[in-house]
Amino acid sequence: KVEKSQIIADGAATYQGELALGRNVLVGFMSFDGYNYEDAIIISEELVRADTYTSIHIEDFDVEIRETKLGREEFTRDIPNVSEKALRNLDETGIVQVGTFVRPGDILVGKVSPKSKTELTPEEKLLHAIFGRAGEDVKNDSLEVPSGIEGIVIDTQKFSRRMSLSDDERKVFERELKEIENEGNAEITATFTTFVEQMEAVLGH
Repeated sequence: KVEKSQIIADGAATYQGELALGRNVLVGFMSFDGYNYEDAIIISEELVRADTYTSIHIEDFDVEIRETKLGREEFTRDIPNVSEKALRNLDETGIVQVGTFVRPGDILVGKVSPKSKTELTPEEKLLHAIFGRAGEDVKNDSLEVPSGIEGIVIDTQKFSRRMSLSDDERKVFERELKEIENEGNAEITATFTTFVEQMEAVLGH
């Protein structure tokens, strides 16, 4: 049984039946001499110091390597037809380094895949005929930052997939995974704390 005006549905984006997004603040606004209407609004510095409107958004990207009919895919920094500038943020295994500021189009993980012989140019086919597999070409299959996303890399992890695990192995794996998650959360907190301290230093507080 419900009554008039009783709330029957609520969620994370509502409060007491009303839409509630973000944080509400009280702002005093008065135009100059009461005539103009395009004056700026002065907001309390406390909002900046308290990070009232500061938020963190974390994006998770993953990429796999597989054994294909043409050969095994590989994580690498040696990517064909890619400039050294585009590779500057990758470590020796081809994975972007923690702390790097990345923008759309930047390489997160360098990956190459074997090319089909039908994809080879006449020059590449000649090299393949002369040097055998050593002359076999590969194609760039790297993971790049998608459009509309930019930010700082806070963690990278590399896993090996196991096809079957015993009970003891599964317990060890779950414990290690929990430890990695805790370490990742600690790194995120430390990174955010450092960012706040730097902002306060810039603002002179």
